[in-house]
Amino acid sequence: MPGRLTLIAGLLLALVLASYAAAAQSEGAEIDRHFPVSEQYVLDQNGKYLFFYADLIKNKTVAINFIFTTCTSSCTLSTAVFRQVQQRLGKQKVQLITISVDPVNDTPGRLLEFSKKFKADSGWVFVTGEQAAISSILRSLGAYTGDNNDHSNMVIVGNDAKHAWTRLYGFPQADEIISALKNIAGASEAR
Repeated sequence: MPGRLTLIAGLLLALVLASYAAAAQSEGAEIDRHFPVSEQYVLDQNGKYLFFYADLIKNKTVAINFIFTTCTSSCTLSTAVFRQVQQRLGKQKVQLITISVDPVNDTPGRLLEFSKKFKADSGWVFVTGEQAAISSILRSLGAYTGDNNDHSNMVIVGNDAKHAWTRLYGFPQADEIISALKNIAGASEAR
């Protein structure tokens, strides 16, 4: 009996270690992102209607984060990190996309005010829209949650034309995001 218990305990430990290893490998792992066939309209911070995929993603290298303007914790910090990314990239062609997870309250006017606090330049768009459209986009990106306060601080970096995508979990800093963008650009050139 003790030998059998030792075997079972060993198997359980092996399963736990394997699941931790798989989780560690999946963080930042490249993904192949295919966007829904039914295109979604969004509104940018200037009130302009855009197709989310065709206007913001297609044939571009992008970095995407998720915020809501009434957030009292991580949203201002992750937006400040995107500002650092934009400053450090300079004239490099990267589309920064900040998606509101609270489209009911985050009107284009609110997003414009929020974006101005961070001195967002061209090449950085803040989007909102109809609840159903934003929910569909968030689901396609693996970022949907029913509670705004539970939204992820992950950043998604990718190049759709080359199907090169990665997710940065936790609270990625500017250096990590820029490194991922360079890796995606390298993957794009290698293909």
